[in-house]
Amino acid sequence: MSFFGNIFKVLGFETEDEAKISKKKVKKTETKASFNLKKDKIERPDQIDGVKVIYVEGTFSGKKALDIYNSGEPVLINLQEAEDKERMIGYFEGYVFATKGKIEPIEDKYLFILLPEGVEIE
Repeated sequence: MSFFGNIFKVLGFETEDEAKISKKKVKKTETKASFNLKKDKIERPDQIDGVKVIYVEGTFSGKKALDIYNSGEPVLINLQEAEDKERMIGYFEGYVFATKGKIEPIEDKYLFILLPEGVEIE
């Protein structure tokens, strides 16, 4: 290391070589979710990492999901077995929009998470 390199290091600047080395050491962090929908073979879990899962088959189970959502908790909805999937998606999207929440798709065409206002996912 040169004389100026030592001065820059004392002042808190990195040299180009040190910057390259520090970039190489950065590790990717794994997701915090402990459940993998593709790997885990559990049939219809009730909760995934503390988030309740509702399997919507009709309007009654859809209302159950919205009751949980209205209590301020996020809820994961699975619409794979729903009678009219597209209509149910539209219903949930409209309800969540009206209550200023968010609806996010998860890995699948018919799997969504409903997030009440002020609730975020990591």
